[in-house]
Amino acid sequence: MQIRKVDARHGWQWLVQGLVLFRKDPAHWLMLIALLFVGSRVLMAVPYLGLLVVLITPNFLAGLTHGAQALEQGKPLRLGYLASGFLKNAGHLVTLGGVSLLGHFLMLVAMTTVAGAALSDVVQTMSTGAITQETVAAMRVAAPRLLLSVCVGLAIAVPVMLAVWFAPMLVFFDDMKPGPAMLMSLWACLRNIMPMLVYAIALMGPLLVMMQIGVALTRQPDMGIWLLAPVLVPSLYASYRDLFVQEPAAG
Repeated sequence: MQIRKVDARHGWQWLVQGLVLFRKDPAHWLMLIALLFVGSRVLMAVPYLGLLVVLITPNFLAGLTHGAQALEQGKPLRLGYLASGFLKNAGHLVTLGGVSLLGHFLMLVAMTTVAGAALSDVVQTMSTGAITQETVAAMRVAAPRLLLSVCVGLAIAVPVMLAVWFAPMLVFFDDMKPGPAMLMSLWACLRNIMPMLVYAIALMGPLLVMMQIGVALTRQPDMGIWLLAPVLVPSLYASYRDLFVQEPAAG
C-alpha cells in the first residue's frame, strides 16, 4: 500500500466526487442514513448501549463506503451494504471503535483534570440560570484553565481522529490490522494536510447551516452531521481512493 501526496485542490474534489456518488442514488443514500440514525437513537436511549454505538460505528462506516464503491463500479446501492462491515473483518473494525471510545474517554479525563475546580466553579455559577456579575467574574477567572483544558483535549482528540479517519476502509478493503491501519491513516492525513484542511473548510459552511436546521427541528446539534452524511460518506470514500494506491504484486 502506497500513500499519494496530492494538491490542496483535491480536498474540494473529494466533496464534488461525493456529491456525484450521492446523486447516482439519492433515495437509497437517504434511506440508509435514516435507518442508521433511528437505530443509533434507539440504542442510545437504553443505558450503556450508547457505548455500543461508538464501538460499531466503524462497521457501519465500512458498509456505507462499500456501497459507495458499488456505485462507483456501476452496481446498485442496496440496504444490505449496511451489514457489509459485520461480514468482513468485523472484529478489527470493532477494535477501531474501541480505540475511538478510549480516545474520547482519555480526552474527557485530561480536560477535567486540567480544568480542575475552574470548571466546577463555572458550572455552579451558571446553574442559577441568569447571567450575573458573579458568573462573569467566575468565567473570567477560570478562562486560562479552561483554555488550557481545551488545548489538552485537542492534543488528544485530533491524533485519534486522524488515526481512525481512513482506518475502517483500510481494514475493510485492504485487510489491514487495526494498528497498521491507524498508523497509515495518521500518516496519510499528515502528509496531505493541505487538502485535508481544504476539505474541512469546505465542509464548515454547510455543516453550520445543517447544525442550525438540526437544532431548529430536533434540538440535537449532531443532526448537522447526519444531514450531511449522504454526501460526507461517499466523499470520504473518494478521498480514500485518491490517497491510497495498492502496490503492484511481485512479478
